[in-house]
Amino acid sequence: MQIPLDGLSHTALYTAWVRHEESLRPDPLFTDPLADFLVAAAGDHPALAAFITQMQDTSSGFPSYHVVRTRYFDDRIRYALDNGVRQVVALASGVDGRTTRLPCPRDTRWFELDLPAMTEFKTTLVEQSGLTPTCERIGVAADLRTDWAAPLRAAGFDPRRPTAWLVEGVLMYLTPDEGDALLDAVTALSAPGSHLLLEHLQVSMLGDRGTRVRGGLGKHGVVFTAARDDLEDWLGASGWRAAVHAGVDPAIGHGRSVAPVPAAWLAAATRAARAGR
Repeated sequence: MQIPLDGLSHTALYTAWVRHEESLRPDPLFTDPLADFLVAAAGDHPALAAFITQMQDTSSGFPSYHVVRTRYFDDRIRYALDNGVRQVVALASGVDGRTTRLPCPRDTRWFELDLPAMTEFKTTLVEQSGLTPTCERIGVAADLRTDWAAPLRAAGFDPRRPTAWLVEGVLMYLTPDEGDALLDAVTALSAPGSHLLLEHLQVSMLGDRGTRVRGGLGKHGVVFTAARDDLEDWLGASGWRAAVHAGVDPAIGHGRSVAPVPAAWLAAATRAARAGR
């Protein structure tokens, strides 16, 4: 069986392919049945095959980085759930399969927010896969560049409850102002005890170091528009206490070696009782 991929995010589909490949290893850092189903159902779709080839040609570091990034956020989401959080929001969730593979307490509600086409595709994908979500999964169709908080609330999100926010693979594609607005919105919706897990691009990737990567991605309409090296201060100004790691940091690699390009930061932050500004 093949499924239609036209018009969907190339980067989201590539990430699913990387997670599928990781699942095939004898020593996987995770397994992802939904990614396995998607790759099998996509077959040899030319758009996906072309983007995979381009990504491999652009930087051999993409697969190892994406694998370590996935495990980093897996571990920190599980930590939040183990410490009483029962509400998760994944922004620009793409085809992320965590709701079908991470163990969740029985009363966990997991909101997956993305553009309407991706949200519809994801719901169909989960249904066709036959996989049973490990929590209550709620798809929310919204654009992060507009008022996404309103449809999130309408879907049942409760800002009075601590939340684990996942912002993976998105901030580098927003403008700096849009990134600031996203952080402001997340902060306004976060009760004390919330967790914020995010990724951002290192500034060097907008210079000479990232020329090859940007050129390869640009052929598929994928453009980096923001990067920053001050995540701890940026998050701290909004009342978040953050631990920040470079993608190559052995402390988060679980024994895997990550290539230095692409260069990105991974951050895990907790919400203080009062904002810092």
